Amino acid sequence: MVTHGVYAFLVAGLAAITTAALVPTLIRIARQLNLLSVPTEARHVHTVPMPRIGGLAMFVGFSAALALSFWLPIERFPVEVERILLLFIGAVLVVTVMVCDDMVGVSPGKKLIWQIAAAAIIIVPRLRGEGHGLVIDQFTNPFGGTIHLPLLVAIGFTLFWIVGCMNTVNWLDGLDGLAGSVTLVATAVLFFHTFFRPAGDPQFTISLLPAALGGAVIGFLPFNWHPARIIMGDVGAMFLGFTLAVISIIGGAKIATALLALWLPILDVAWVIVYRLINSQSPAKAGRIHLHHRLLDLGWSQRQIVLLFTGISILLGGASLFIGRPEVKFFALIVAGVVVIGLLALLARIGRRQVETSATEFSRRT
Repeated sequence: MVTHGVYAFLVAGLAAITTAALVPTLIRIARQLNLLSVPTEARHVHTVPMPRIGGLAMFVGFSAALALSFWLPIERFPVEVERILLLFIGAVLVVTVMVCDDMVGVSPGKKLIWQIAAAAIIIVPRLRGEGHGLVIDQFTNPFGGTIHLPLLVAIGFTLFWIVGCMNTVNWLDGLDGLAGSVTLVATAVLFFHTFFRPAGDPQFTISLLPAALGGAVIGFLPFNWHPARIIMGDVGAMFLGFTLAVISIIGGAKIATALLALWLPILDVAWVIVYRLINSQSPAKAGRIHLHHRLLDLGWSQRQIVLLFTGISILLGGASLFIGRPEVKFFALIVAGVVVIGLLALLARIGRRQVETSATEFSRRT
């Protein structure tokens, strides 16, 4: 266990150091090439143009740490090696497309197609047999036993999970340090969940994946914490979402664990989608109705909001580590969901009242 801990520390440390070392260079390159996020819309919270390709540093840091993990004297099963290779290939595709998006722009429809393509890299090899690719074909029934999914259903569910995680982290990336902080909590939870396993169910090699991703986030956050010097851009948010989604299922589905750590942003995304559909708007439409935007409009500071999201993620993610019974995890998800939905509804009502009050005062003055 001591040796394993040292290996995990080395992997996370290399990811952090590599990422931190690259960020200043990326800041200079972004300014030289004018790869800046200019605050032109109400949803933007920055007041000055901001370098937007910081996610590249996290990808390089994660890749370096992944390479180190294969150099270390540890053994992996062939199926695990194939899945990690597919993860890396998919991440390369995501990073390549999203760099183009950050540089010249890619339409939401085309981005969705590329997200599906990246997920397909993980899923399609499963059609060769059970020893290939990766799909969520079974998970623990919270009321007892195991639920087994037909292959086609499992493919659809896995596709939804990967694409959903990518967009959740991307939409979460609205304030300095927000997406990175929540992702760091999720990686920590997944690391502890896989590192401290019973002796008969070792998953140490799997735990190096969230260690590498978490290390990359640690290296980036000091530059992204408010007031940020650089933002991760779509390349960073999509890379984090894709990698986090695959890591959570690469050694067996840990859906409940990942869901609890990401439950607040997931519910926020679901709320926004439903809200826009009810109001005959495109779900992909950009706007300022996410929970972090609403709290910002109520006078919360960026740091307060980030600490709130991070604290809730720690609370729920940590609970998943200590709750052994599936039905209790399911109950925790339901209770937390009801509380968050109630909060979102309350904030939406407050927002409408503020708009109506502003309109009334404007009418009186005119």
